[in-house]
Amino acid sequence: MDAVPRDYNYVNWVPDPSEFVRFANEAPKATSRAPSFPLEDLETGGTIQMKELWKGGIALIEFGSFT
Repeated sequence: MDAVPRDYNYVNWVPDPSEFVRFANEAPKATSRAPSFPLEDLETGGTIQMKELWKGGIALIEFGSFT
């Protein structure tokens, strides 16, 4: 098995250049603060608000794909 799938999921996802341009122009910049939203606390299973994490300093969230 290849380490990287050759066909990924392009049958279901068709890149649209205009979507990329819109994202590039409208997405929050790397230095901007994210809006507060609920997150699952992986230690307790409870819910915590993003703004609670800011109290301790810089908070970094990484979003990725598991496909």
